[in-house]
Amino acid sequence: MKIDMLGRGPHLPSRIAAEILQQIVEERLKPGDRLPTEQALADSFGVSRNVVREAISRLRSDGIVQSRQGVGAFVVRSAANPTLRFDAEALSDRSAFLALFELRAILEIQAASLAARRRTDEQLAKLEQALDRMRGAEKWASGGVDADLEFHKAVAEATGNAYVRMAVSFLSEQVRVTIMDARARGAVADIVEITIAEHAAIFDAIAARDPAAAHDAMALHIRNAAGRLGYRLDLPGHP
Repeated sequence: MKIDMLGRGPHLPSRIAAEILQQIVEERLKPGDRLPTEQALADSFGVSRNVVREAISRLRSDGIVQSRQGVGAFVVRSAANPTLRFDAEALSDRSAFLALFELRAILEIQAASLAARRRTDEQLAKLEQALDRMRGAEKWASGGVDADLEFHKAVAEATGNAYVRMAVSFLSEQVRVTIMDARARGAVADIVEITIAEHAAIFDAIAARDPAAAHDAMALHIRNAAGRLGYRLDLPGHP
């Protein structure tokens, strides 16, 4: 399959990874089999070796393949039960993208409430550091986006629940795309200042150990974040 069939979008490594994964699903490649060399795959798909290398890296992070130095990459398990992952191309569909926001709402709104009940002073300090970074000189650049994501991770950490922390960390890279898209769609200055104010309200509620206020502040933030991208998020109790 050559590149003209796959397209030239920024998610090309994801699409190459999906093609290899499909071969594993169809058992054309089985556990223990060695993948073709990077060059052979590059020739097969009509892409560069760098694209193939990134695609294999994604399969490796999903636990599908394992690289052995000097030998190559091997299939280490069946793809019948793949690890949790979101395909970047699938998220270009509006209904799938809205579903991602619903997942965020289910997870992060309750996380904020738990954080208000359970947070330690040290965890609150991490939240404050992330908020300070969001307010600093980096707020207009990618550093402000990083701080935004660190804030959400710190809220999850403050729940004291390792699984919540892992799930929110997993979602973070998906959320990074939504933040950048929101900035691209509107006046950056207005969006950044509004976003900072929303995060400040979440911080204040967690600092005050007020679960209900933390719940509502996070719900408002996620609903507004969806709205800034043109999506209406239907949250129970929040018209």
